[in-house]
Amino acid sequence: MCATCEKRRLQIEEKEMFFWNRKPNLSPLGVALGDLLTVLAPTTIKGRIKGNALIADHEHYTVTIEVVPPSVKESENGPIKAVVKVTTELPESAREMFRGRESSMTAALNVFTALGALYKDGESVQIGSRLTIYEVEDAWEGLHLPLLASTTICGAEAILGAVRRTLSEDEPKGGVSLWTEKDMAHMESYFSRLCLCSSGGLGFTAEFRLKDGPGSAMLGDNKTALFQLLANQPHPELGGGLFCLLQLPQQIREKDRLQKICLQLNAMEMAAHDLPPHFGAWCPGRAGTNIAYAMFLPNSLYSASGIAVNTGFWAFNRAQWANAMLASLGV
Repeated sequence: MCATCEKRRLQIEEKEMFFWNRKPNLSPLGVALGDLLTVLAPTTIKGRIKGNALIADHEHYTVTIEVVPPSVKESENGPIKAVVKVTTELPESAREMFRGRESSMTAALNVFTALGALYKDGESVQIGSRLTIYEVEDAWEGLHLPLLASTTICGAEAILGAVRRTLSEDEPKGGVSLWTEKDMAHMESYFSRLCLCSSGGLGFTAEFRLKDGPGSAMLGDNKTALFQLLANQPHPELGGGLFCLLQLPQQIREKDRLQKICLQLNAMEMAAHDLPPHFGAWCPGRAGTNIAYAMFLPNSLYSASGIAVNTGFWAFNRAQWANAMLASLGV
């Protein structure tokens, strides 16, 4: 081998050694994925950092927590630091359920949502969540990390496990919620300064105005959205927790169109934009002809800093965004 060739070979080997010995960036774009890796360590989930993502291997599927830059850094809420996307590719056996009927199946199964939504990404259906983090926020340890950890651990299993229970006719899990009447009363005292609301027992209800002028979602008009927290409705797979439901007033009588709009909204929620945290799913509402956003917080998130109050603010902002999106779609 000539001296020049040997020198080139050694240079290539040196570069390869540098690549393999290089330590992964545990805080891509300032988001401490290393903290999440530490949280997962005691579990059976095998986590590793790869580029700007944390790869979490479950027994039958893999969850990817990827940090990406925002589409537009500046926003009405201040500069956006980064966007975290949590996605899960469905096992092959589950994918077959959706082929050719993505709209109807996702609409039906997203009622089992806990911390993510079934949505269409290209030609495949995945489970996804999104967290937009702003530069002025200081909520990583108290709120963002617990949310991402719970989503990584049980977000996909909430939907997949609930589907398995339904198909096998197994009894749903019961369980008592850690949220109490005191928490509902606290929500009322907080939001009564901002909107019409009430609490009673293990429930809280608020009305968010969508248009100027008087109106009431309870009376069925299209000027307000209805938001509810219910601590007496356990998740079929996760058990006790807090069920959060935002119902929009717009009526869509055509079932197929309603399902397609839900699918479209869930895909739009995954964009790296200035949007409230997305840890739930759009699905048909309780009226059967309206659109709703459902989310379930397991008991493991009870101690997350101000999470119930935050769900209220997220719901208010989501209602305004969805109202504008539906108008653009001619609803």
